[in-house]
Amino acid sequence: MLISKFRSFVTISLVSLIIFLSATVQAADKVTQDVKVAVLPFTVNAGDDLSYLKESLPELLSDRLKEAGFEVVDIEAIGRLIDEKGISSISTKNARELGLLSGASFSVYGSLNQIGDDLTLDARLVDSYGNAPGKKISVTKEGLINLLPAVDDLVDRMKMDLLRLDIIAEVDVEGTKVLDKDVVLMRLTLQKGDMLTAKSVNTALKNIYDLGYFDDVEVKVDTIPDGKKVIFAVKEKPRIQALGVRGSDAIDSEDIIEAISTKKGGVVNPKVLADDIRLIREMYRRDGYYKAKVTHEVEDAGAGVARLTFVIDEGPKLYIQNVVIDGAKQMDPDDIKDVLALKERGMFSWISNSGVLKEELLDRDAAAIQAFYQSKGFIDVKVGRPQVDIKDEGIDVVYQVWEGERYKMGNVLFKGDLIEENEKLLEVISIDQLNADNDYFDRSLLKKDVDKLTTHYNNYGYAYADVKVNIKDKPEEKIVDVVYDITKHQRVHIRRVLVEGNTVTRDNVIMREMRLADGDMFNGKKLTRSTQRLNNLGYFEKVDVSPVPTGNPEEMDLVVKVKDKPTGQISGGIGYSTYDSVYFAANIAESNLFGKGYGLSLNGAFSGKKTAFALQFKNPRVNDTDVGFGAEIYNRSEEFSTYDKKSTGGVFDFSYPIGEYSAVSWGYNAEYYVLDDIDDDASTTIKDDSGAHFLSKLIGTIARDTRDSYQNARTGTRTVFSINFAGGPIGGTDDFVKYTGEYNWWTPAFEEVVFHSKFWAGFVHKNFGGSDIPADERFELGGLSSVRGYSNEAISPLDGEGKTEGGNKAFYLNLEFKRMLSKEYGISTLAFFDAGNAWNEKEMMFSSQVREGNKPALIGLYKSVGAGLNWYSPMGPIGFMYGYGLDKVGTSGRHKFELLMGQQF
Repeated sequence: MLISKFRSFVTISLVSLIIFLSATVQAADKVTQDVKVAVLPFTVNAGDDLSYLKESLPELLSDRLKEAGFEVVDIEAIGRLIDEKGISSISTKNARELGLLSGASFSVYGSLNQIGDDLTLDARLVDSYGNAPGKKISVTKEGLINLLPAVDDLVDRMKMDLLRLDIIAEVDVEGTKVLDKDVVLMRLTLQKGDMLTAKSVNTALKNIYDLGYFDDVEVKVDTIPDGKKVIFAVKEKPRIQALGVRGSDAIDSEDIIEAISTKKGGVVNPKVLADDIRLIREMYRRDGYYKAKVTHEVEDAGAGVARLTFVIDEGPKLYIQNVVIDGAKQMDPDDIKDVLALKERGMFSWISNSGVLKEELLDRDAAAIQAFYQSKGFIDVKVGRPQVDIKDEGIDVVYQVWEGERYKMGNVLFKGDLIEENEKLLEVISIDQLNADNDYFDRSLLKKDVDKLTTHYNNYGYAYADVKVNIKDKPEEKIVDVVYDITKHQRVHIRRVLVEGNTVTRDNVIMREMRLADGDMFNGKKLTRSTQRLNNLGYFEKVDVSPVPTGNPEEMDLVVKVKDKPTGQISGGIGYSTYDSVYFAANIAESNLFGKGYGLSLNGAFSGKKTAFALQFKNPRVNDTDVGFGAEIYNRSEEFSTYDKKSTGGVFDFSYPIGEYSAVSWGYNAEYYVLDDIDDDASTTIKDDSGAHFLSKLIGTIARDTRDSYQNARTGTRTVFSINFAGGPIGGTDDFVKYTGEYNWWTPAFEEVVFHSKFWAGFVHKNFGGSDIPADERFELGGLSSVRGYSNEAISPLDGEGKTEGGNKAFYLNLEFKRMLSKEYGISTLAFFDAGNAWNEKEMMFSSQVREGNKPALIGLYKSVGAGLNWYSPMGPIGFMYGYGLDKVGTSGRHKFELLMGQQF
């Protein structure tokens, strides 16, 4: 009742105001008919080409004044009066006289001045019955084309004086408490200097009410020396003192309050409130509550404050109970459903959240159905818009399909500019295999083949090669022929390679990674490889290698745009790993020293089992040659299962590439180390090695790496083979030759999942003059770096006394599926199967030997399965790994949890 009365009051007030102001305007319109104006000649100060305006300008001004409702003295009558009086130039005095003689209340005269491109109308409006010199009015416009708008502006400004209308001198807002009054003023079209009209006031009122913050708006008009002051007195809606949600069980009320725009301390704005209710409904729809109802309650608490409560009736959570492929006759609907993102509710929906309708995926699934059919030979298939039927018990999603005829793959033809025979081009593409297998046409292969052919032509220098596809169906035979129409255009050479954006890294460091140089023929494969090599440096946030036309169709420039990223690191902190327990670490490193690509690092770490310090330097390209150089000095102290080792040494090495993806390296390692604190139950081999040693070792390695990315590889391989030659002719106390090799393979498995396999093997034997293989060089497996699911060094052969002594040969494999959850934060998850073992001299490789009462099956390998989560955090890698040993080793448990936090050392 109170609200109804209030609305009636506001309506009556507005209507009264509009009637009053409308009457004022109607009166003003009547006055224009009673005001008579004499338009006198204007002086034209412009070029000869504008001299015609001397006569036409007064006529134009007269016409505009007449259109505005004024009575205007005939131009010819004014001319006769001027001739009779012998007036040669117009002044304020004779303008007033001419006005009186012609019966006009006002007369106007002036000049038109051209200065450059600007036209200025200087007019003087003279009151025939006054004594004032007249009011000067000036209007400036650019260009003759704007002469008419200038005259219109002059008339508008004259109207204020001719009609003596009220001019707005000031606009103000009163009564705001929560909302800043400047916000209100910015929404007003009413400004200082405007005429006060009913229309302008009405528009201003509407704009204020549209803000939604006010219950009442009153207009006040006061007279001040410069004109009228218009005041909008507002009454704000109640301020929200408390904000709550009632009835929300499925969604936390705090999440709802955080998502909506209405906030505590604001006012109850109907427009914002309506948007918030829609948002809450959408939140419930996303969670499967399609029948949720949202209303609101406002409780007046007095003193201009209120409590706002959103009231929610959630209703039942609805799942997709049926996905219907209506019209699927030749294809199994279950096969079609496999490609859909939206699934029917299943047994594990409460875990996977499958079965929830996500409406943004409906069109995606419709396109997926069409692509599925087209990959199975249905070239004319049509899929209608999905229909969603929300019922009380669940949701049905219906896709209407018109399959059409099914076509098999026919012939593959090439036309246009062919650089090779058809047989060679067929080796590039893959769709022709469908014909060989008498299989159905697969449209999804077309784009891949176009890309392959384009790249193939790029590799021969045809940078602008264009490949088009024509599909020729033969309805009577149900066969599809594919014709690739190739236009090679001209061969292109690289005119210049330009480097941009680098502020730290020197040009030569970038240029030496480029596989294309000035004068080279364009090659798409080398262009891709150049980008890959620059990214693998790890110096840049962004790398973009772009061909740029030069104006000569046979030449192009390559612009290498990079953005340097910080490559220095100073870190320190506390880490944790299951093997080392809590440890402290510090690291100072720079991987792009002086912008020359040098690497320099100093690091140290301390834990209950290991202490390590190292200083490393690396120059990957000495004097921009292909030769790389590295050096390291270190000091380590480590506690193993049956002995401790303290070592101090140094390494230097050289490297040299052999081909694009392969390299060899060679170096020398000198180390002084001591084995002590040997346990009583240690093997005889370890006890015999107790004391000081000097290791003198030559190292040789050959590696091939074709990974697409060093950090998150999806495709490619990495193969490494190393030989360590110690003692013998190069001296030292340890005499052995050690061989290790590994092979890694990455390939996409499905969706975002990557399959990675690693095979590793090692063998060591004594060198010339040596008696035994040093205990420290024997193989013991287990832990994160070899066979996960077993403790470090847990997998080891036994000596004749049943004590672990390490093996002279070892093998392990890792098979894992890895999925990147967040590229931005470097979070990934994986599932793995590992297997491996180590054997001593008396055992054959892959033999199943009894180890502490246990005998592993499957060619003598200890096996494990598990899963893990990795995060490349700013503090270093953080990983959690769970492994289950399928074969028991000794008395250790078969469940192994591994946790790594911080930098490994």
